[in-house]
Amino acid sequence: MHYKKSFPLLLTIITLASSTYALANDNEKKQAIPVTVEPISTKEFVATLNEVGKINAIDFAELTFSAPGKLVAINFKDGDVVKKGQLIAKLDSSKAKADLDKAASSLTTARNKVKRVIELNKKQPGALSKQDFEELQDAANLAAADYRQQQAILKDYAITAPFDGELTNFTKSAGSIIDAATPLVSIYNLNPVEVSYTISQNDLGKAVKGQPITVTVEAYKDMTFNGIVDYVAPAVNKNTGRVAIHARIENPNHILAPGMFAQVSQMVNGRTNRIIAPQNAILAHNEDRYVWVVDKNNIATKRYLTLGNNLNNGYVIVEKGLKVDDIVVVTGHQKIDDETLVNIIKTQAPTADAPAQEKKKKTTDPATAAKKDDKTVTEPNHEAT
Repeated sequence: MHYKKSFPLLLTIITLASSTYALANDNEKKQAIPVTVEPISTKEFVATLNEVGKINAIDFAELTFSAPGKLVAINFKDGDVVKKGQLIAKLDSSKAKADLDKAASSLTTARNKVKRVIELNKKQPGALSKQDFEELQDAANLAAADYRQQQAILKDYAITAPFDGELTNFTKSAGSIIDAATPLVSIYNLNPVEVSYTISQNDLGKAVKGQPITVTVEAYKDMTFNGIVDYVAPAVNKNTGRVAIHARIENPNHILAPGMFAQVSQMVNGRTNRIIAPQNAILAHNEDRYVWVVDKNNIATKRYLTLGNNLNNGYVIVEKGLKVDDIVVVTGHQKIDDETLVNIIKTQAPTADAPAQEKKKKTTDPATAAKKDDKTVTEPNHEAT
């Protein structure tokens, strides 16, 4: 009889224990996983062609005399800046000056004869026949032509600056004998300059005059120079299969020097917005890439992605799988399963800089022929747990 009275008490204890276990189990299931999240955003990209080019002077000339002779004066030093029309150097022109003086005297005599005949005809009409007058007029014209010729010859003994520019080094010194057409010095106009490069024939349809470019050079790695495309070759070079491009760059401080190699980025397709995701949010399982997307009820769901280029700044282009304002888990993946309740302890703002260049082509050697577009994507180094 005593045993029967204890049975209801035992049953109550078992029931309470079971309820307590079930409640603890439910609480464990409902415990939210703490995570850090970030909203998905877009980034503005500039589609570019990236090539290696060479800086050239737009205005360049080798300065020579048109006559041989003795160099009697050099008015500038190596590297001097000169203005258009300034006298740079001259030869001994004694004979040329004498010939010019003789031609000037002959011209004066011939013109005076014509003048006297005209005055005589006014006083005595018909004093000189028309044929004789025309002969005198022809003689004056020939004398004028000879004078102009001697003036031109005298200019052959001098070199003047054909444009504003900077001189190189002189190859001869005063007192030297120099032959005609032997360069004495060269002159460069360094503002503006030009960068010349080539693009693949596959990109010919993308390149047009007026497109902006940016240039960097090894000597000034932290500086960027802007320019405008002013020439696109109308035909493909039959030997290289490449298309020549020229772009003009303002160079007021003469920083860019002819002969420099330059990294050139030419904008070809304007600006576009692409969806990007933080690299830390992307996980991998075999060949698949995915993220945990958190909905408005704080439930995490696995979302598979198709990725584009790695931007090498902590973000990756997403071709498919995400939309703007999706919330993805950045830290705290380890304990998440599908349909897991999460506790958002921090929402971080996107940190990718904008705009950026979405590179289409890269050439590392100016003599290298066209290469295929580099479509290799650096995948995030995360493994699914």
